[in-house]
Amino acid sequence: MVKSVFSDRKGLVQSSGADTVVENKFYSRNSALDVFHQGAEATTADSTAVVTAANIATGIIKCTPTADRSKATDTAANIISALSLDKNNDAADFSLINLATDGEQNVTLTGGTGVTLVGKMVVHAQDAADNAVSNGVGRFRVRRTGAAAVTIYRIA
Repeated sequence: MVKSVFSDRKGLVQSSGADTVVENKFYSRNSALDVFHQGAEATTADSTAVVTAANIATGIIKCTPTADRSKATDTAANIISALSLDKNNDAADFSLINLATDGEQNVTLTGGTGVTLVGKMVVHAQDAADNAVSNGVGRFRVRRTGAAAVTIYRIA
C-alpha cells in the first residue's frame, strides 16, 4: 500500500512506508539509517587538473596531493548538465577528501566559468597529531542560480 506520494524535480516518487523508488533506484529508510545508492568515487589527479562535472556527479572526490594544489571546477554549464540541475535552486552535495596525511598539502578549489564560490575552498590535508584540527575533508553544495551559473557553498 502506498502511504505517501510526493513530487521531486524529476517527477513522481512513490513511497510505501519506509521504502521509496526514485528513477529506478531503491531507497530504504528506518529510524536508524538512510540507505541510498552511492556509486564509485572519483579520483582527481595530483596536479592542477580540473575537478570535472563527472567527478562532482559521483558525490565523492579523492585527491592525494604531493604539494599544495589549486584546482578549478568545471564550467557551470557542464556541472548543471552532469547533475541534471533542471531548475534554478536545484542543488546537490559532494565531498572532497584530501588523502595527504602530513597536514601540509592542501587542495584549493577555484571557480570555473559561471561558478561562484562561497566559503573557505581550502581542503587541508589530514593531520593525525593529537592536537590536529584538520580531518582532510570538505563538504560542498552546488546550487543552480541560472541557466549557465551555479554557486558552490562550503557547508562543512
